[in-house]
Amino acid sequence: MILDIVDIIEWITNIPGNLKIILGGLYNPLVLIVKIIAVLVISVLLSKFGSKMIRKAMEKQKSFKHRLDDKRIDTMSTLLVSVFRYTVYILSGVAILTLLTNALNLQSVLAAAGIGGLAVGFASQSLIKDVISGAFIVFENQYSVGDMVTLEDRTGVVEEIELRVTKIRDSKGDLHIIPNGEIKKVTNHSRGNKTVVVDIPLPYRVDVNKVFEAADKVCRSVSEEFDTIVENPRVLGITELARGGFTLRITAKTLPGAHWEVERRIRKAIKEEFDRENIELS
Repeated sequence: MILDIVDIIEWITNIPGNLKIILGGLYNPLVLIVKIIAVLVISVLLSKFGSKMIRKAMEKQKSFKHRLDDKRIDTMSTLLVSVFRYTVYILSGVAILTLLTNALNLQSVLAAAGIGGLAVGFASQSLIKDVISGAFIVFENQYSVGDMVTLEDRTGVVEEIELRVTKIRDSKGDLHIIPNGEIKKVTNHSRGNKTVVVDIPLPYRVDVNKVFEAADKVCRSVSEEFDTIVENPRVLGITELARGGFTLRITAKTLPGAHWEVERRIRKAIKEEFDRENIELS
């Protein structure tokens, strides 16, 4: 009985050798595959855990007395997560390449590297361009997470700024992933107060004085509804005389991102007030 237990313990301690005998020529390839899978699993887990810890640490920054604004913190959070993930993936790639180099014939590895070297060179040029452009975007503070921007011909809210790409979501909910190196023109709609411009087309037969009185009433009413208005709505005056009528313009200034809502409210209030006063619109 004791000898049986000793034999079992000895067999367990010699599992690698026993497996090598059992598997024969398949042993080394299987060990290589297991090691590669282990590297991949560890890199994925490390990436997820590290990203979570970075986000938690950056979120705590928002409670500090002396800190960056929330948008800047969110921007730095997404960038640091991106840098961390790329670092983990690059290191795992190096580890896998090292395993392959040690396990396979070095000449065959070098030959494969030579065949793919040209493609890798072209890909790395694009990658470096994207990374450098991303660094300038962040350091120059061109836009932050949460900003409404137009990048080339895409308009939306910035969700993530990564090392290589910027992700924006448009008003339809579509997510656009744009390589940083392709961003040549940036329009940031979230910096500085925004101007509201409402043009009202009217026929010449309406009473101009009555129109101005109704429009003034709308301006006073709307100015009391919003705390995002910086300069109250006012009737700027008649801005165009066309063949079929004239255009009355109302302007206002709001905080960033609030101008669309105020503009829609002015239009609705104008329609309601003009209907009550029997003022015809073109």
